[in-house]
Amino acid sequence: MLKGCRVEDLDEVRGRAAGQALARSGTSDVIDASVALGAIARGDLVVTSDPDDLAHIADALNVRLEIASI
Repeated sequence: MLKGCRVEDLDEVRGRAAGQALARSGTSDVIDASVALGAIARGDLVVTSDPDDLAHIADALNVRLEIASI
């Protein structure tokens, strides 16, 4: 599956942005926040078995995030 994915480092800039997204959304999963922010920036679809936090983060940021549940 990763062959079709873009893998990005969670550097300081992305980590801080994820922290801000978590604060706005009231959620706590740094990975969910970093995945959501990357997908939002690129306009990507997120495929996940747990869409709730991702949707909550996008809602808190007032942006559209396309999510597919598996």
